[in-house]
Amino acid sequence: MGTEWLIAILVIGLMFVVAASKSVSKPLQLAGLTVLNLVIGAVLLFFANIAGEMAGFHVPINPVTALLAGFLRLPGLLALVVIKMYFVM
Repeated sequence: MGTEWLIAILVIGLMFVVAASKSVSKPLQLAGLTVLNLVIGAVLLFFANIAGEMAGFHVPINPVTALLAGFLRLPGLLALVVIKMYFVM
């Protein structure tokens, strides 16, 4: 077993210990929750755009609108639709 393998195993082990510690797990958990809400918001906006296609309006899917719809769920989606219908058009 070469020295390179020993160094690689030590570095991977150290990274595993740091990732398992509480000081790193909380920010990773927050980042994971943010990404999950971003995906949920994008899916909500996608389905709202499919339904809005019949009415002739479109809410753009970008990180800001997806996060708003993801964190606030249905009220956020409705707020985006109302803003788009009454203030932007």
